[in-house]
Amino acid sequence: MSLIRQFFNIFKEALKGICRNKTMAFTSTISIASMLTLFGIVFLLVLNLNTIVFQTGEKLDKVIFYLNDDAPATDVNNFINELAKNDDIKKVDYVSREEALEDFKSGFSEDVSVLENMPGGNPLPASINIEMKDLSLGLNLKNKYKDLPIVEDVEYQYDFVAKMMKFENGVKYVGIAIVAILLLVSILIMHNTIKIAISNRENEISIMRYVGATNTYIRGPFLIEGVLFGIFGALIAGFLTINFYSYLFERVNSELFRITNTELVSSSLVTSDLIIIYLCIGVGIGFLGSLFSTKKFLNV
Repeated sequence: MSLIRQFFNIFKEALKGICRNKTMAFTSTISIASMLTLFGIVFLLVLNLNTIVFQTGEKLDKVIFYLNDDAPATDVNNFINELAKNDDIKKVDYVSREEALEDFKSGFSEDVSVLENMPGGNPLPASINIEMKDLSLGLNLKNKYKDLPIVEDVEYQYDFVAKMMKFENGVKYVGIAIVAILLLVSILIMHNTIKIAISNRENEISIMRYVGATNTYIRGPFLIEGVLFGIFGALIAGFLTINFYSYLFERVNSELFRITNTELVSSSLVTSDLIIIYLCIGVGIGFLGSLFSTKKFLNV
């Protein structure tokens, strides 16, 4: 029971300390909130880039051999059988000209009339669609069979996916650097806040030492102050980030899907995880900043 009473006394002292230093408390909270908001933006940007790269990779993880219209059926079947024996290939699909037209209709219904009214009818070629076990292995396949008499053209998009992955990594590293700098700034601001709080309560701390207060009891209010700053900062950052992302998702996602056939990560899927991450980081910053300050400036 005495431990619970002691905790509440420490908590009340922490609240008094926050009220005494409103300006520094506000500065610390906003600093943590700013850092976490930027972290959240970078996190969501990288998450969505990763998702878009994955979705794009799933659609482009194929080597497509477009066949000549006069390609003999025997040669086409022999080619398919040879591909089926390749250990680097996951799946081989033959798409006839009619199936290609139907696929086009399902994806681009508004432009179908252009194709249907062209002289000679359906201009789309038959193709062999190959899914690789690893997209990077498709280059060898392309080079090996691109000059076959039955092959009119080859489509292979690995370079495009690779460039997207490089861009994603670049954003990730720049984001990590910016967040690391802001994390350091937040800890320094917290450090100075607690330092000022200790200076303002020097006489009170001396009296507490004199009457035999334990080190934990003296340090406790400052540690709790730091944790509270972290919680408040996390909640502010969560509110700002989630509302901003929800607004962005509603405005951008449908248009992105229409243009690229890829989607952003749903805001409802990231809300709870983001709040948990924010709280963990915010509490960690507040506690560590306070701990370092009390160890350096509080001689207990």
